Amino acid sequence: MSKVTYEIIKKDERLFFYDGKQYVLFDSGFVAQKKNNSASVSGTIGPFSTNVMSKTFFTNFINLTMDDGQTVTAVFNPMDGYNCFLEGGKLMITDEEIECPKHEYFFDFVHPSLPLIEGEINGHSGCLFFDTGARMTMFCNREFASSKPLRSYREWMALLRKYDDLSVYSVELAFSNGFSRSGEGAWVTEPQYAAMENFMNILAVLGIDIFQQYDLCFAVNSKRRGIALMKKADAAVNGSEK
Repeated sequence: MSKVTYEIIKKDERLFFYDGKQYVLFDSGFVAQKKNNSASVSGTIGPFSTNVMSKTFFTNFINLTMDDGQTVTAVFNPMDGYNCFLEGGKLMITDEEIECPKHEYFFDFVHPSLPLIEGEINGHSGCLFFDTGARMTMFCNREFASSKPLRSYREWMALLRKYDDLSVYSVELAFSNGFSRSGEGAWVTEPQYAAMENFMNILAVLGIDIFQQYDLCFAVNSKRRGIALMKKADAAVNGSEK
């Protein structure tokens, strides 16, 4: 059993860490269609074993160079059975079983291996996919878009290996635990993404922006599996999030 802590590195509005030998993307949405999802060029991330994938794959999939010129050669997915605490700019990872920490909100996982939680987007109820590798809420259903877009948003579409300009709309998110947020969501029109949403029977993908006022715990190896939110000590009050 192992426990390690890394400094979080924010780049391109995504979360990375350096495990001593490589840069790693923290991505709960990365699905390798194997027994486990986490992957690296060496077959390890810190003390943990992963799938092996080529450097070319990571270069094409992540499409990002870090400030020191190195590329990212690993993706870590907590859904493989790890408990992860994002707190105060640090990421603690352990494969030991834990008790859920004291929290303000808890979102139960409704799938044994995917980060699916139940909620509402613009009044529509169903499953939402929480993806720490996504910057903001993304949806394919035109009904969730308001009548007028707020702005345009350029996003790297990893499945297609290209950039796309997406229209951004106001979205209202609500959950049975009392958490709600007025924010933004990008409408994705690419058929491959719509097919993926339909296959997983989800309404939308949630990005890391919705939890920006909170420290976060992925409780995966725990009696209660889900996402716990703890208010940051220095978080400013956000009137659109309660």
